[in-house]
Amino acid sequence: MVRISIAGGNEIDPGSMGLTLFHEHLRLITEVVRWNWPHLYNEDEELKRAIDAVNAAKKYGVKTIIDLTVAGIGCDVRFNEKVAKATGVNIIMGTGFYTYTEIPFYFKNRGIDSLVDAFVHDITIGIQGTNTRAAFVKAVIDSSGLTKDVEMAIRAAAKAHIKTDVPIITHSFVGNKSSLDLIRIFKEEGVDLARTVIGHVGDTDDISFIEQILREGAFIGLDRFGLDIYLPLDKRVKTAIELIKRGWIDQLLLSHDYCPTIDWYPPEVVRSTVPDWTMTLIFEKVIPRMRSEGITEEQINRVLIDNPRRLFTGR
Repeated sequence: MVRISIAGGNEIDPGSMGLTLFHEHLRLITEVVRWNWPHLYNEDEELKRAIDAVNAAKKYGVKTIIDLTVAGIGCDVRFNEKVAKATGVNIIMGTGFYTYTEIPFYFKNRGIDSLVDAFVHDITIGIQGTNTRAAFVKAVIDSSGLTKDVEMAIRAAAKAHIKTDVPIITHSFVGNKSSLDLIRIFKEEGVDLARTVIGHVGDTDDISFIEQILREGAFIGLDRFGLDIYLPLDKRVKTAIELIKRGWIDQLLLSHDYCPTIDWYPPEVVRSTVPDWTMTLIFEKVIPRMRSEGITEEQINRVLIDNPRRLFTGR
């Protein structure tokens, strides 16, 4: 029977995940800056923002949040444990390495097996010396495309999946259709695409391209509601509704990719650029719009409850 490790070291049955946001971040930080200039950060404020965001989602019935923050963008088990304890929401964590171009010299000069072993350690033993185990592995490709190091990290994620059977959740960039590189590599590595999520596909409303991915059997992430800088909310909602009406409901996952703290930009820039970006926009604006277009409660529950569970159980 599949058991899922959550922040704090406990385990849950997939059937108890309930309403799930499958791609969020509790905090996203630049590790080298945080390590060297800690005075630039305020952990108490960051913790409060994360707790407030999770509690806001909890009011809408969210029981589980999958945090896609892995090495490279500030994975912090102890921070997440505090959020989980304060909110009572299940926080699922993963492993992987987030990069658009290069991986650390440590792994680059030791080869792919060293990276696979690191991922497998997180999955089977625990992340950062804790007993919170990674429940998925993340693979990343963005606008820089398939660099040598990016390919190594993707293949390492695939190999770790094969060894452990945890699902793969990805970050992709629709501008260069990099999701097709992910699919090709996963096939070459023997990955069952039904155990993968091709993330950020919701940044486009090109239905033919989206269906090209769906026909491969992968889940897709319609997972940036509120990030209108990539695609306006209206187009995101129309795309989701159209895909449901075309019969793809069992491969759709919804989320926001929200970060209560993201140090890539000054906070005031984030607030002014994406003012509607929260961890609750799906419940406030997306679901009401879906209902008005004839999407049923049963269909909404399939996307937000059943599909995240099936990602982990494989059925």
